[in-house]
Formats: sequence, structure tokens, C-alpha cells
Amino acid sequence: MLSDDDVLAAVRRDLKEAGASGAAFPAQGARVTRHLLVEGEIVRCVETREEAPRFRQGSVDLSGRPEYEDLARHPLPAPRDPAVASTLKLVRRGSVDARLCTCGNGRVRCERCHGAGDLACRKYVPCERCRGLDSCLDCEGTGRRARKADRPKPDEETAERVTCRKCGAAGAACAGCRGSGRERCAECGGSGSRSCPDCGETGTVPHDHCGGTGRYVRWTEGVIARKPLVDAIRESSSLPDRSFGWADRPGDWTRVEAEGPAAVPGDDADLVAWLEPRLQPHAGEVGRRVSLRHLTLARVTHADHPHRVYYVIAGPDGPRVLSRRSPRRKRQYAAALLLLALLATAAVLLT
Repeated sequence: MLSDDDVLAAVRRDLKEAGASGAAFPAQGARVTRHLLVEGEIVRCVETREEAPRFRQGSVDLSGRPEYEDLARHPLPAPRDPAVASTLKLVRRGSVDARLCTCGNGRVRCERCHGAGDLACRKYVPCERCRGLDSCLDCEGTGRRARKADRPKPDEETAERVTCRKCGAAGAACAGCRGSGRERCAECGGSGSRSCPDCGETGTVPHDHCGGTGRYVRWTEGVIARKPLVDAIRESSSLPDRSFGWADRPGDWTRVEAEGPAAVPGDDADLVAWLEPRLQPHAGEVGRRVSLRHLTLARVTHADHPHRVYYVIAGPDGPRVLSRRSPRRKRQYAAALLLLALLATAAVLLT
């Protein structure tokens, strides 16, 4: 890190190169502050362990899963890459219980038809066309005429009417049921019984408990899940965010790459102090990777140069100086622009 004398000497050299006198920048009246810039990420691998009973209909091959005695103490190596998620399923030793179901062959009696395979059904249903209400205009479906045969019928009544099969009246009966007021059930064909839709006439259905397999398996499963937790880092130490773009030359930044829960990476005391509280282990943390870049800028102000602020970067080819307007100068520019705007407005109003 550059000393205060090195920083001031760099500013003087920059002033001389710009045609100014370096002697006009004495140590007295100068104020040097340092600002740490850090950018990168901390990737943590966070692990959770859960245990729960499991049930599977039929058979299941668990021989390929690791076994454990105590899930909390089951050893696992550290993750190779903290950014990669993973899930490991295990089986508690001695917990696998494969059994034949009490149903025997995977089927049980159908509850809907009580094992009969068919269901009782109505042989006849009301006629879809007349609904049994005006099946015959003469006998009303009874077979006994309620009015004289020679009584004339209006044309609208005999339209689409046929001879009644019960009373024989011509042009009086519904064309759908021919005076009976009903028709054979379409589902059973008038037989009075139909196939059970649940069992398909077999009288049995698959057993829900075993899924029709006749067997099942119970065991205790342990799951170890690892997921990445990424913390983005961006610190400018009270400098504007655009200060990250000031150091744009190769070698301006120092890069740090570190893995594992080791000590705070880097040998810069300011960086170590800034990182240390941010690297406290998280609950369940089993791996970590720190990837960042950092540099320290020296900010220089001087009582004899109230309108400028100098930033010194300790680059690989020697210190580099950036000159920027001071906040005071920016306020003066803003006030001047505002005054000009007011004067222009007043001139327009007066003309």
C-alpha cells in the first residue's frame, strides 16, 4: 500500500505533467483517505438432512442406496464444487420391511356390485320424446280411449303421430314409444341388469393399499440435500459506484480465489478486516468458495485546490492519478446553471 508521501508525490508528478507546479501542492493542507473497493461473490454450500418413513406399493430395489445408522453423524466428503446442488437418498440400516399384502393377490371384492359383476337396472325408461306425458292423444297410454274415435283431431296434433299400439287409434301416438309412454333402457337393453363399470363384470377391483400388486415395502429414508447460497459482494467505501470503472487497466485489481472454511483469504489487512464478519459460517455450511477482486484507492483533497479531488491507484507500473471535480465545484456549477436558467426565464417573461 502506498504511503501518504508516495500518494502526494504521485499527485505532484501528475500536476507537473499537466503543466502546473508541483510545489503548489505541499503536504500541509493535504488530506489523504483510503477507500477499499471489493467486488465478487461468496458461494456457500448449505446442507440439510431430513429423515422420514416411506411406503411403496409393489416392490422396490433399495440395494443401490447407501445405508446409515445415525443420519446426523453420517460422514460425507466436502463438496467438490460449492456451486453445484446435489441430493443423496439413503436408507436407515434394518428399516426395510417388504411384505405380502393381506389381500393375497392384489384384488378385493368390488364394493359397488358387492362382487356380483353386474348391477340391477330398470328395464324401461320414460320415452325421450314424449316423457310419458302425451304418449297417446286418445288413451293417454292406458289402452282405453278417452274420447270418441270419430271426433276430428286438429292437424297440429296428428303431425308426426302414428297408430297407437295400445288402443289402435290412428295418428294419435308418439312416434317414439307408439303410445306406451316408455322405451327399453339403452344401457341394459331391457334385460334388467348391466355390467358393473367399476370392476368390468369381474366382481373384483385392484386393492388400493398395494396398488393391485399384492405386496408393499416400508422403510426409513434419509435425504441429504446440498444447495448453493450465493452472496454478491460490492463495496465502494462511500465512493460513487462509478469508481469501479476508474481502475480499468490490467493489474489494477488484486484477485483472490479461495475454497474451504479456511481463514479469511488475502493478505491485505483492510480486506481481511472487511471480509471477516461476512465469512461467518452459515447454519449447515459444509463448503465455501470466495472469488473476488479488490483494490485500495487513495483520495486526496487539498485546501489550496478546493475544486479538485485526486484519486491515486497503485498500479503495476507505478501510481496513477485521476483528477475529478470536487463536490463543492459541482455545486457551484449547478448553482450557476440554475441562475442562468432563471435569468433566461425572466428575460422571456419581460419581453
